[in-house]
Amino acid sequence: MAAVTFESNPALDAKDWQLLELLQKDARTGYAELGRQVGLSAPATAERVKRLEDAGVIRGYRAEVDPQRLGYAIEAVIRLRCDGSVCASLGQGLANIPEVIDYRRLAGEDSGSLRVLAMSVSHLEAVLDRIVRFHPSISTTTLVVLQTSYSNRALLRTMWLNGRAMASPPQS
Repeated sequence: MAAVTFESNPALDAKDWQLLELLQKDARTGYAELGRQVGLSAPATAERVKRLEDAGVIRGYRAEVDPQRLGYAIEAVIRLRCDGSVCASLGQGLANIPEVIDYRRLAGEDSGSLRVLAMSVSHLEAVLDRIVRFHPSISTTTLVVLQTSYSNRALLRTMWLNGRAMASPPQS
């Protein structure tokens, strides 16, 4: 994935941001209702949403599923340390382990971070065994999640404006 800066983002106005914020709350909201909430017609709303999709700002829509209701009693964050070339190629291999629901390659003390779901301690142990089999240089630290106060927070216009202000060089 290429690095994206605010200069390369499509120009978004307040209505675009309102639509993004509403869709992040409930992606099933119809164009007529979205338009009513932001003061646009349904066709104008559909056109704006399509433009946001085409620009890659909206990457997709999905159902949020509660893993615990499906029997996944354990969520763990696994910190990885491995040689650079091993971690660079690890993503594809981890994609074949369905319990790994998120992988991020990192710069810093750790080489990567995984989010893993498991139904039991023995299930988690089996997943860990599959991960370390990729290469002998891989070491892991497993952290069991006790509570999640929030996740997948909505991206808000105020956050974007604050970020732009902080990223811009000071005016003299």
